[in-house]
Amino acid sequence: MKKKLIFSTLLIVLAALLVSNAAGCWFLYEQERRDSTQSLRELLILMDSQSQITNADSAAEQFHQAAPDKRLTIITPDGTVLVDTKADADQLEDHANRPEVITALSTGWGADVRSSDTVGVPLLYVAKKFTDGMIGRASMPLSSIESLVWKSVTGFLIASVVALLLSLLLARRMAQKVLEPLNAVGGALTGVLSGASTTTLDAFRGDDELRPILRYIDKLVERLSGSIHNLTVERDKVNLILDCMDEGFLLLDEDGGLLASNRAARNLFGVPEDSSDAAGLLVLTRSRRLREATEQCHRQKSPVMLDVDDLPLPGRSLRFFLSPVSGRQYEGENVGTSILISDVTELKAAERIRADFTANVSHELKTPLTSIKGFTDMLSSGMVTSAEDQKRFSSLIGVEVDRLIALINDILKLSELESLTMEQGEESAPVLATAQEVRELLDLKAKESDITFTVEGEECSAAISAPRLKEVILNLAENGLKYNRPGGHLTITVTPGTNQVTLQVADSGLGIPAEDQARVFERFYRVDKGRCRKDGGTGLGLAIVKHIVALYHGSIELKSQVDVGSTFSITLPKAV
Repeated sequence: MKKKLIFSTLLIVLAALLVSNAAGCWFLYEQERRDSTQSLRELLILMDSQSQITNADSAAEQFHQAAPDKRLTIITPDGTVLVDTKADADQLEDHANRPEVITALSTGWGADVRSSDTVGVPLLYVAKKFTDGMIGRASMPLSSIESLVWKSVTGFLIASVVALLLSLLLARRMAQKVLEPLNAVGGALTGVLSGASTTTLDAFRGDDELRPILRYIDKLVERLSGSIHNLTVERDKVNLILDCMDEGFLLLDEDGGLLASNRAARNLFGVPEDSSDAAGLLVLTRSRRLREATEQCHRQKSPVMLDVDDLPLPGRSLRFFLSPVSGRQYEGENVGTSILISDVTELKAAERIRADFTANVSHELKTPLTSIKGFTDMLSSGMVTSAEDQKRFSSLIGVEVDRLIALINDILKLSELESLTMEQGEESAPVLATAQEVRELLDLKAKESDITFTVEGEECSAAISAPRLKEVILNLAENGLKYNRPGGHLTITVTPGTNQVTLQVADSGLGIPAEDQARVFERFYRVDKGRCRKDGGTGLGLAIVKHIVALYHGSIELKSQVDVGSTFSITLPKAV
């Protein structure tokens, strides 16, 4: 308020100075112009009084001697210039159309202010009709008048600066005196709000203007200190409970406007802590279903539960529990609806994964069991009589049983991996040696498929158990052979880093289409379903790889191009 008082005072003084200085400059300019006009008139009267017949050359010479800084032009009634003290008369055009000449011919005197076509500067013109009918025109530059005015302006400015400085000192002193008791009263009221029981107003109790206010403040201190303390405690309890909730909470008025929100709600809608709560409501209004549910809850006075997807961000699922509120107020506003918000994105994702997993497991188990049932029915019915066919069907049953066992083992592995948590650095395994061991296991299969299988890099240890590292490399290498082509290659490269180890498995096989790359690590997902089942795959290999790598705080990345090949890059922490 002190700054406002000083600023307002200075603004008033400045405005007054500007108006007075502008008016003074204008009056001074007008006065100088009138004086200059009168001076030119007197010169013209003097030139006319010299002779009844105007001698142009003699008049010009006398005018130049009397006023060398001014200009005289003698013009005939038809506009011909006879003489000009500042220019060659023969070079000047007809002056019959000049405003001051036209006025002088009709009234005897004429005046005008304009830029001269001859000298190119603004001039003040005064014209007089002489006794013999000739027109005498005297002129002078406006710059002469303006220079006089500017000299005076300098004095005005100095006086204005002095006045402003003096006003600033006086305004500060006045503001300080005016606000001193008000600041003391404000400090006392602040002490009341903060729970303080003492005030510092004794120095002002003698002021007649403040005495009634001080009595009221004393009463406030006595009556409200306990109430404010109790309200503060209750408010802190409520705020603590709301801010510690994992669920978001919104309080709406009867028109659907936002009254309050807790920290969890602001985090859900990406509203910064220091911004207005109303910003979060902009997100809510984008959902038509949510607006309709709020109106239904308020209209029917009944709770409503609603799930909304892609709010506020794509891929998010929020569950809203809307409850009507009647007869309650918040900060003077009638409360209409309370909303409890839960983020159920992970819950829905888990439900979806569980449903997909159940469906996939049922399908994968059903296929071999159906084959086994068919083979056993054929054998038991006596339809297969030859020993060779019976042996072949028994062998097929054994293949399907092995496939079931492999599938169940992989499912058990995934369940085990999902339930484990590992601390980094508990175990270690040599990466290059493990890769070479896998190459030896698959060497015969690689030769049968006419695929060059190589391992290269430097030896280093990763923070992972040896059996699980072997399982990761084996799964990736088997896929690299299975989906390769004759004459292709499969290369495992081990690259140690400062704090991590990078393992790359690159093949020159069929490649994975771009639309499938994001899903190849899902359970039972197959790019080529027919070929995978034909080769005996369970569709869980890459899912197992992903879980093992994540279990040991690593990461996996896929780069693939159709008909060029695929590269799986695994990064694991380096063993300590």
